[in-house]
Amino acid sequence: MIVVATTEDELAGICNRLRVLGVRSVDVVAPSDARRVVLASVEDAAGAAGLVVSLRAEGVMAVTRPDGGAALEAWYRDTRPVSFGERLSVCLAWSEHDRRQLPGLIELGPGGFGSGHHPTTSQIIEELAGRVVGGERVLDVGCGSGILGLCALQLGAAGVVAADIELDAVEAARRNAYINGMGGRLEATLDPLGRIEGPFDIVLANIARAGVVELARELVAHVSPGGWLAVGGISPSQCSQVVDFLHPLTEVSHRTSGAWSTVVLARA
Repeated sequence: MIVVATTEDELAGICNRLRVLGVRSVDVVAPSDARRVVLASVEDAAGAAGLVVSLRAEGVMAVTRPDGGAALEAWYRDTRPVSFGERLSVCLAWSEHDRRQLPGLIELGPGGFGSGHHPTTSQIIEELAGRVVGGERVLDVGCGSGILGLCALQLGAAGVVAADIELDAVEAARRNAYINGMGGRLEATLDPLGRIEGPFDIVLANIARAGVVELARELVAHVSPGGWLAVGGISPSQCSQVVDFLHPLTEVSHRTSGAWSTVVLARA
């Protein structure tokens, strides 16, 4: 089985393209007013994987899906939308779950780390939901799918620079900004941190302890007076050590969920 995320306007073209590629059976799910999810039956896993590669090369949001059993149950669980309070929700574009009533919906296509389910991502999103007041300039270091920057924009930030060392991540962030109507407010770049002009009101770095320590001086330098930095992907036992590397910023908040922690630091 393959799943294609599309829109009502593009639905007929997608179905026709699938038939040209040899798919004989398709079903359509409408999880929201704007989103259409096409379920296409394919005889074998290898054929499904090859079809997904072909479709993605054409710019189509396509993924493989299990046909049944425990794997399908896990798929439904892992593609459920995630809500953060009353202002923000995140959902994979190909999810079959209904999302008509979700507040502040961000949809994500394939590519890049970050869907909102992992604690390292959700902790920083929760900080954004509680701290963004509107109009901020945001830097997302190690942007992955672009989820953090997109959430900041949905909450009212003015603009985002999303940086990563992986081309796949930069392209994913750029695509995700486009499908959420935010392409003009998010700049995705491969530029190293030292070449990105700051400062920023908010700096986000969900890049684990090693990444934070390596980039500590540059991360601190990019935080504007009165601004704040959130670092994630670290263990609870690493928090105090990471904070020491980020002097003169001072810790103002931290979150822990199981083996993962996020620390927020501010410049006076």
